[in-house]
Amino acid sequence: MVSRSRIASLAITAALPLSATVLSQSALAQQTINMTIVSGFPPVAAVVKQLQEFYIPEVNKALAGTNYRIKWNEAFAGTVAKPGGELDAIRTGLADMGIVLTPAHADKVPFYNIGFVTPFTSSDMKLLSKAVDHLTASFPQMSAAWAKQGQVFLGASGVGDDYLIISSKPINSLTDLKGMKIGGIGLNLRWVQSAGAVGVISNLAEFYNATKTGIVDGVLMWGEAVVNQKMHEAGPHMLQARLGGATAYAMTVNAGVWKKLPDEVKKTLQDKAVTFGQVLGGYVMDVGATAPQRYRDAGGKVVPLSEADRLAWAKGMPNIAKEWAAGLNKQGLSGDQILTAYMDFMRQNKQPIARQWDKE
Repeated sequence: MVSRSRIASLAITAALPLSATVLSQSALAQQTINMTIVSGFPPVAAVVKQLQEFYIPEVNKALAGTNYRIKWNEAFAGTVAKPGGELDAIRTGLADMGIVLTPAHADKVPFYNIGFVTPFTSSDMKLLSKAVDHLTASFPQMSAAWAKQGQVFLGASGVGDDYLIISSKPINSLTDLKGMKIGGIGLNLRWVQSAGAVGVISNLAEFYNATKTGIVDGVLMWGEAVVNQKMHEAGPHMLQARLGGATAYAMTVNAGVWKKLPDEVKKTLQDKAVTFGQVLGGYVMDVGATAPQRYRDAGGKVVPLSEADRLAWAKGMPNIAKEWAAGLNKQGLSGDQILTAYMDFMRQNKQPIARQWDKE
């Protein structure tokens, strides 16, 4: 005998449109893949915001009609790793995939810091991400560096579209930087050191407090972060230095996890990672474009660096790009070729390059 509840269930199923029935059966048949995704930054940071609002939903949507679904464990805001600790978390399997802060690992994945040794080149974050993806596809050494860390590279991204200096005291010219303590992620400290400033290693999670408490006199930041971090409260002075941008993030997957994933899941994760770089870049540039006015509206003072000072700054730096390339050459890596390929990409895309780093 068929129970009343069973009859009711059959009646409801029969009444559903065919598409709904198929979707229901498909959902039941889907294999669940558990995936822990890591970033040391909190959801207020643009990179995590776009992971939550774009990448994860887009991957889920793309897999909806397949035999697979991903159950995400969002390990953000230091729950698994602090900023800079993501590479080791993914390498050791504490996380399955995530966003690696590449400037924190110049010794392990040195190629990915190319934007930090070529300032005054481009502030187009979408193009910068495309350039690094292009280099990775062109030079197997770059993927091999990730393989040594037990990881597979999916795509480059970054948030530093056009670096500014936020400070607790005014900076009206290049000479004002002399003797100031300026915080930065690491490689970009060479920029301010060439102007006589003292570089202090710091990161986005520390910039506000470091400036507010006087650990540093100022920090190298970009517009989107200035807005979201309410930096006007810590440093009321903004120098629009037009230093250009750099990619700072790479999305990677643990190599062992990657090997076990079905091909269609791999393709989805890869494709959406590349698009993620573009979406994040667009978001950062859009918000960054509003930063000077929003900073003024909040009571801050904005000073554009003169073109003469900007060019003097660019020309007065040591050729940090050539130094970087030479260091790679000594390791048997293609430093010069990668630098030239990067600069060629920028020239082909007609970027406002202030210094031809590879041609000196």
